[in-house]
Amino acid sequence: MAPESGLGSVLKMSAALFFILAMLLLAYYFMRRLNIGGSFPGARKGVLEIVDRLPLGPRQNITVVKYRDQEIVVGVTQDNITLLQARDEGHAKIDSDFAGYLEKESSGSSDS
Repeated sequence: MAPESGLGSVLKMSAALFFILAMLLLAYYFMRRLNIGGSFPGARKGVLEIVDRLPLGPRQNITVVKYRDQEIVVGVTQDNITLLQARDEGHAKIDSDFAGYLEKESSGSSDS
């Protein structure tokens, strides 16, 4: 059996290449859409950082954002972003459990 030559093999190779490129673009789209993978190596490191996020419902969450030496707690909805609290990092509570932090703050027990 001799290898195929001519237009048929060129079309098959082009179709395979197109399929692979389409799959890579589709994977890239879903990674960006679902926010998977974070930033790519070598990406610029800015002064703005999302520390934690607590989903409350569809397209609603409470987010802790660190900007320079300040932690900012914001409420985010589909149409609005609301500042809930801002404090310097020196006065910020060190608590790895965000839900526990919110519970402490809502109960009124604060040391500031």
